[in-house]
Amino acid sequence: MEKELKADAYRDLSDAQPLLSLAARVDAAHTAVLVIDMQNDFCAPGGYVERVIGKDIAACCAIVPRLQSLLDSARGHGLPVFWLRACYRPDLLPASMRTKLAEQGITDVCCDRDTWGYDWYGVQPLPGEPVLEKNSYDGFVGTALEHALRARGIRTLVFAGVQTNICVEATLRHANALGFHCVVPEDCVASHTQPAHDATLNNVRFLLGDVTRLDTLASHWQTSPRRVYLDYTQEELDRAYDQRAWADNRDAMLAWYAQASAGARDEYPHHRHVPYGPGPHETLDIFPAQQQGAPIHVHVHGGGWRNLSKDDESFLARTLVPAGGVLVVLDFSLIPEVRLPDMIAQTRRALAWIRAKASRFGGDPDRIHLSGHSSGAHMAAVLATTDWESLHLPADLIKSALLISGMYDLHPVMLSARSGYVKLQPDEIERYSPIRHLSRLNCPAVVAVGDRESPEFQRQARDFVRAAQEQDKQVELMLLPATNHYEIVTRLNDPGSALSQAALRLMGLPG
Repeated sequence: MEKELKADAYRDLSDAQPLLSLAARVDAAHTAVLVIDMQNDFCAPGGYVERVIGKDIAACCAIVPRLQSLLDSARGHGLPVFWLRACYRPDLLPASMRTKLAEQGITDVCCDRDTWGYDWYGVQPLPGEPVLEKNSYDGFVGTALEHALRARGIRTLVFAGVQTNICVEATLRHANALGFHCVVPEDCVASHTQPAHDATLNNVRFLLGDVTRLDTLASHWQTSPRRVYLDYTQEELDRAYDQRAWADNRDAMLAWYAQASAGARDEYPHHRHVPYGPGPHETLDIFPAQQQGAPIHVHVHGGGWRNLSKDDESFLARTLVPAGGVLVVLDFSLIPEVRLPDMIAQTRRALAWIRAKASRFGGDPDRIHLSGHSSGAHMAAVLATTDWESLHLPADLIKSALLISGMYDLHPVMLSARSGYVKLQPDEIERYSPIRHLSRLNCPAVVAVGDRESPEFQRQARDFVRAAQEQDKQVELMLLPATNHYEIVTRLNDPGSALSQAALRLMGLPG
């Protein structure tokens, strides 16, 4: 995981447009608010800071109305809000913090879970806003904060909360070192003493970022169009994940899929509707090779996780079977009958079944290759980054992957209109985003995309390849000219096409 985070860490800095003004830095398209330690033990009368440390908490109480206004403004303009919540139970603290407390003779526990002191003070998260527990002053240490920010395309952090000179400054310094732009509205942070508060703000002004005020931030956001991801408005992001807006021949191409697949089934012997699991849709079609011990190519069909079936993508047989491969086309249940995690579980069962039964249809269980198109490419990428050993299968179960026009980071997808029918929890978005699990990719891969696909699908392909290559994975990008989302997979019907040749090369078969 450490290497994965490092690969992501500077991705938005190397080739991003410089942000040369405060207005540019706090643009709603790439800014998040980070609220730190607004908890009873730090801010409330009778809390740990006042009762045990003996510090004046008046300034911490006083920022609540302004902090609420900051949150209202940020939420109203579509900025994500992240929350850091301290738990300083001794067994969770780093040794340095424990030692300092021991030197001072402090035995009371600050912000222990399930206590009043742990609860929010004055402000609180809305449902769905990320809350991360920290066990040190620095909110990046031991948390997934950086990972979550990168996933949302965040470049700037607006810091709010307490204490300015302790947890705010510790977290801000780490953010600055990671390349995030740091902005502090001075009327939305507070400390026990004014000199300590002022000293941190001076450090920020001099080296670490920008110091501004709530009213200035609100005015910048007021004049910015509401962005939901990168530079996309909601309407633009919805369009970027709707391939119908980028291809006017969708219906004709879907009809072609069905017709060409029916023709391939007429042309090549195959075993149809073979069950691999208990569910009614857990079946597959097998197009065997002409000799025993042949490499197996498993294909996952597309359809936005809710349409099409294996019957629509049998035409790959025209490329793979004559070249000496076995083609297996998977079927599985679709949304809304099941959820996406259930679909992934079904396809994992299918691969386990294929390995166990390979010899029955002339396949080599140690040469299983994979492809998928559109949502099928997403699922294929999840399969390629699965921890197979945890399922009692070889880590290198999959020997290659051909990923065609897929989505590899579900975070922006779930901000689009697709979230209306794909229902995932935040941890599931992370779990089923293959770009977050590249350390488990144990095979070469080709990531193909058409140059007439939506810019988001093209970006997803480029980012996946770049992140994989940064981890020294054998992954290459294939950009197909004059090709849209629905046309690209049809190239696998032609053995001489560049895409078919890539599939055969990955399988070690002659082109």
